[in-house]
This record gives sequence, C-alpha cells and structure tokens, in this order.
Amino acid sequence: MTDTAQAQRHPAYGEILRLDELLDIACVRDDADRTLFFAAHQACEIWFAVVLRHLDEARQALLEGDAIPAAEHLERLPHIMEVITNHIDILGTLAPRSFDEIRATLGTSSGFQSAQYREIEYLCGARDRRFLNVSGLTEAERDRLLDQLAQKSLSSVFVEYRDSVPAASLLARRLRDALRTFDNSVRVWQERHAEVAELFLGAQRGTAGSTGAAYLRRSAARTMFPEVFPDQWRPFGGEQERRAPALAARIQSGESPVQRRVRG
Repeated sequence: MTDTAQAQRHPAYGEILRLDELLDIACVRDDADRTLFFAAHQACEIWFAVVLRHLDEARQALLEGDAIPAAEHLERLPHIMEVITNHIDILGTLAPRSFDEIRATLGTSSGFQSAQYREIEYLCGARDRRFLNVSGLTEAERDRLLDQLAQKSLSSVFVEYRDSVPAASLLARRLRDALRTFDNSVRVWQERHAEVAELFLGAQRGTAGSTGAAYLRRSAARTMFPEVFPDQWRPFGGEQERRAPALAARIQSGESPVQRRVRG
C-alpha cells in the first residue's frame, strides 16, 4: 500500500480537530484586536468545558469510592486554570481605546453570563441560586444549572468520602490538598480578571449589570467548596462584601498584568 493510500485511510490533523468548522464559527477573520478579544473568551469557554468534565469525573469516582482517579482529575485542574488566567492576561495587552470600542459593540452581553462557569461553581458546591436569574441565559443553560443543583456537589461528596475513611487517610489528605490547590487557582484567575477589569473599567458596572471588578474581587474572597473550607465561605451581600481583599495597590502602576509580569 502506498503512503498516499495509507494516509487516505486515516483522518488528517485538521479533520480530527474539525478545524474548518471550528474556525468558521470562531471570530478569527475580524480585525486583530477583535480577533484577540473574542478568541480569548472562546478559548476560556473551551477550557471551562474541560474543567467541567474533570470535575464531573472526579465527583463520580468519589461516589464510587475510587479516590485515586478522582485525585488525578483534580490535580490537573490548576494547570488548566493557569492557562485560562493567561488568556485574561492577554486581554490586558489591548489598548484602552480598542477595549472601549469592542465593549461598545457588546450590548448587554458579558462573561457574567457564562453558564459553564456557573456550572463549575454549582458542581463544586458554591451554589448561589440567584445566578439562575441572570439575564441572557437560555432555557437550556438554566436547565443544566438546575441539573447540577439536583445532584450532590463535589464538596459534599468529598466530605462523605473523607468521613468514611480513617482520619489519617493519605488519599483523603491528597484529595483535600487537590481541592485547595484548585480553589486557589480559581481565586488567582478571579483576581487577575478583576485587575484587568479595573484597568479598563475602573469602578464602572459590567455590561450585564454586575458590579464589574468589585464582583470579581468579592468572588475571589470565597471558596468554591464551602463544606470543605467553611471558614472561607462568604455569601454575597452586606458586610461580607466590604471585607473582600482589595487589589487597588496591585494596579497603581496602570500597567497591564502582562507588562508587570515581564518587567518584574
């Protein structure tokens, strides 16, 4: 059989990745800044889907009492969150004028409406039902969120597993460490996101009605796993909001996060 005939038996790289379809629906043929802006957000959503799959697999493994694969899925997640955080850093390289021009075309759409990120929160255990009422969610997206609420959270499943094994269980400690590391990686992403939002928007509200950078800072002050780390659980509202850690000192230079990291 010739090399050509052998190659015809297997899909090519672009076919396996379905690149024609992917690039056809991606915003990659616009001007450079809009391409960067939308590609960064689209890439984050793809990675959110990967995070969801890993969290779901970890939850199912723990429900079956199989801690090792659960830990392996969880230990991969901080690396994924680092990639997602880097996408936010890339947005910080936009000129303020370009960001303002792009934002003016968004209407009321916003990352605040990311159903996949809400799924991640609900699956983990940070279950604020008010987010079900965010404008811009489709019925299918709300159904997915309600489905997550109908299932046990990863937080509660871990607690059940932890309480069923000896107190000195190395696997339980490994899982708890993995949850904490992932939790911290999400906070880093939220803090970096808040920095970029404040660089461009200051104290302005988000396009979907959120409080913008202030909301992101409050999010960074609370855990994704309230049953596991109850001392770090702060519901939104009231005095708890004002106790969220301030990031103002970290953005005084006016540089983007990318510029500060390169310079430092």
